[in-house]
Amino acid sequence: MVQVKIEKAKIDQKQTSLLVIGVFENEQDFSQSKELDPAVFASIKETLDNKEFRGTSGSSVLIYTLGKGPMKKIMLLGLGKREKFTDEVARICAGKAAQKAKELGAKEFSILQFSNLDEGLVEAMTEGVTLALYSFDKYKAAEDGKAKIEEVSILINSDSPKFQSIADRADLVVRAVNFARDIGNLPPNDCAPAQLASTALSLAQEYGMKARVIDRYELENMGMGGIVAVGKGSNNPPKLIILEYTGAAGDQKPYLLVGKAVTFDTGGISIKPGEKMDEMKFDKCGGCTVLAVMRAVASMKLAVNVIGIVPSVENMPSSTSYRPGDIIKMYSGKTVEVLNTDAEGRMILADALAYGIATYSPKAVIDLATLTGAAIIALGANVAALVGTNKQLADRLRKLSDRTGEKMWELPLYDEFHEQIKSAYADIRNIGGRPGGAITAAAFLSNFVSDVPWVHIDIAGTAWTQDGTYERSYNPKGATGFGVRTLVKLLMEDEKQP
Repeated sequence: MVQVKIEKAKIDQKQTSLLVIGVFENEQDFSQSKELDPAVFASIKETLDNKEFRGTSGSSVLIYTLGKGPMKKIMLLGLGKREKFTDEVARICAGKAAQKAKELGAKEFSILQFSNLDEGLVEAMTEGVTLALYSFDKYKAAEDGKAKIEEVSILINSDSPKFQSIADRADLVVRAVNFARDIGNLPPNDCAPAQLASTALSLAQEYGMKARVIDRYELENMGMGGIVAVGKGSNNPPKLIILEYTGAAGDQKPYLLVGKAVTFDTGGISIKPGEKMDEMKFDKCGGCTVLAVMRAVASMKLAVNVIGIVPSVENMPSSTSYRPGDIIKMYSGKTVEVLNTDAEGRMILADALAYGIATYSPKAVIDLATLTGAAIIALGANVAALVGTNKQLADRLRKLSDRTGEKMWELPLYDEFHEQIKSAYADIRNIGGRPGGAITAAAFLSNFVSDVPWVHIDIAGTAWTQDGTYERSYNPKGATGFGVRTLVKLLMEDEKQP
């Protein structure tokens, strides 16, 4: 992965193949003009004066220096209107710069700080560059001789060691995001529940976490009826993956993170339409996010305790599949009437949530799942649905998501939604009809979290790039690793609290 260096340097001192200078829309003043060769600056000024380049967000123009200065080329990069500039804009623009540099075949490039220097700006620029350079090429033939960007320097006007530590921290988080993307992008023939479990065990060994994988027959003996029911239709048996990270005193209650990992979802007996069924390899992305967050907190050695639980199944139609009309006894003892086998994610999450709460007595619970198409209908493909029983936790997550660009919006969990999942034959049923489908799915899960502070994040629209996805330079095609950066920020905040 590319290395990001933070350097206190003037642009007339930095040898580089490409220097990126951010320009705000319709602004022509250059504070660095005295550091550029007069001929180079004249060329830039003429480009701006002639309106060849206006500085609209993400736009760029290339200027050759012809040997006049330590840089071979200069890229003017549009930052948009100054009053609309945010860390998210910085993240997107830094990603654009990295993509352009890659197109130019650069092995390294330098980029001036975009605006007034603070921790958020350095973090956002680092994330934008490194996330944008991600590519999933595991199954492609190697492209011999194609240059890769190995180093990026962010030139600042302040103390570089302080800001280098921020970039290094951001790098650890981005590595975790890209880890989530790597797993999320795996095809189902290379990522059955057993392979996902193996990945988790390797992760635990590398970063010093405790790990446990519970197999099908032990799940049956434990009463995990939801996980067993969904998984029994496949030749690839279900797994319950558990990772434990202890970074604080052992008596401090942990956060519990639970992630849905359906390694492939046909819908089971209630089979899905064939169109876009290939995208159902992404139905494991909630679990991928949880594994990635565990990697991040362990690599950063955060002083918090976190439990990650990932129920993993393959939902297939066969003679052994669970059926519409079945009544399943769950780990909690509650019974569920199955009306649709494609509402499988809530079945496996329910068992994992109940088990995690009973076993670890967490301070708070967050689950992530590509759970419902209804969340996309409600909020589109760029905002995750957030539903929960704890307003304070929900508000923290939403505010943090504004900073990370991983947008979330809270939906209400009124009593009326619980009425929709009442069953005539069991305690509850696994679907509540089309109205409010994202919320009734959350209402179902709320039956299994007792009184522990809990928030559910439905990432069906944001876990991968799909129809309606807003183009962000730092989110290449495929799995996005959505939620990793926001949850890590939450845990970092919690680390600072007494």
